[in-house]
Amino acid sequence: MIRLATASAGALLLVPVVFIGVMAGDDQHLSAVPQGVEGIPDVVLLAYAQAATRLEKEQQECTGMTWPVLAGIGKVESDHAGGREVSSAGKVDPPIFGPRLDGSGAGGNTTPHIDSDEGAWDGDTEFDRAVGPMQFLPATWTTHGLDGSGDGVADPHNVFDAAWSAAVYLCASDPEAGEIDFTDEDDLERALLCYNRSNSYVRKVRGHIDRYTELAARAAADVAVVGSGASSEQGRAAAEWALAQVGKPYLWGGTGPHAFDCSGLTMQAWAAAGVGIGRVTTDQVNAGTRVDLANLQPGDLLFYDTGSGAPPSHVTMYVGGGQMVNAPRTGQVIRVESVNGDYYSARFTVAVRPG
Repeated sequence: MIRLATASAGALLLVPVVFIGVMAGDDQHLSAVPQGVEGIPDVVLLAYAQAATRLEKEQQECTGMTWPVLAGIGKVESDHAGGREVSSAGKVDPPIFGPRLDGSGAGGNTTPHIDSDEGAWDGDTEFDRAVGPMQFLPATWTTHGLDGSGDGVADPHNVFDAAWSAAVYLCASDPEAGEIDFTDEDDLERALLCYNRSNSYVRKVRGHIDRYTELAARAAADVAVVGSGASSEQGRAAAEWALAQVGKPYLWGGTGPHAFDCSGLTMQAWAAAGVGIGRVTTDQVNAGTRVDLANLQPGDLLFYDTGSGAPPSHVTMYVGGGQMVNAPRTGQVIRVESVNGDYYSARFTVAVRPG
């Protein structure tokens, strides 16, 4: 894959928070995808969401794929098919072609890629060009291109085909690694490097992934609050404060403002909402009312026995939509991830709503 240079985007804005179904005949499955994200055409956003959900269902060796992962790639590769018309069926018009890969240095390429598709996808019969919104090389598309739209044709210039192919390619990017968990920082980085072996490329993509992940979590929190009608303003304030810390590093003993450990993050989040809950997990677990997982509201604390100390030894904060903010461990950053992830769900002990 070759990166297509694009102009940088401005601030991300969320338009009306209405969730969209991402798979037809999916028992009305809903993904944490707002109906609109400024800068991403609705059809392109739907393609990302559909591909992410489908991967979770069909590829058992891969977990944790979300639309922000694919959107991060799509942003860097083509600015989400920026400047093109995208039909409701996903067809991009006019097609997107990357620089001619003739070894001249265009697009950062210094190795000639002799034509591999007789110009079928890129219109060039001498050299290859990366094609489509996810910028596949024609040779890569030949072996990895898939029909995501269901029209019987695998077309790199169709956003549903391109997003689905990118998701599956990321899943199969490192066969020796076995199972891939896209919520794991190392697994995600390895997959992105297989997509484009450039550290600067990976940094750019991950920056966009982090921003889109925060947007998705905020949307989920908004829907959870509005939908339930029972979440306290303080809980919402704590969740929003915690979300604002996403991307900051984990630091054992850290209480901010630049780095946090798990309980330091939750303590400061609730302090920002005007509630004191103690410093460590063994204090925080007794700082409110216990609730079951079916009745979680933004701001609720989730406790785990990770074996690293007296239980509960780890705490996260629920932010809505099945997502939680987590300061995981040394070497990691604060992130948003699913409450139902295999690692944490297996170690869950209790949920508490601070009083």
